Amino acid sequence: MRDKERQTEVLRRLKRAAGQVAGVIRMVEDGRDCGDVIQQVKAVRTAMDAAGKLVLACHLEELVAEGKDTDGALSLLMNF
Repeated sequence: MRDKERQTEVLRRLKRAAGQVAGVIRMVEDGRDCGDVIQQVKAVRTAMDAAGKLVLACHLEELVAEGKDTDGALSLLMNF
């Protein structure tokens, strides 16, 4: 990832998701209600999706800037 600003943003989102995963683990270990746990699992998925979209956008931008084929990346985007 060449764009340092985007890299910082992706890392921020991933670290947030990691903290959320740690919280979910604690919830399970503490025997918390399944409804509460699943709500937090959904939050983790949302955070990971946001980070993934940033990485994918960066990948597409790099491919375009380098004049490379974007078909594979576009397929990833469509299936993300």
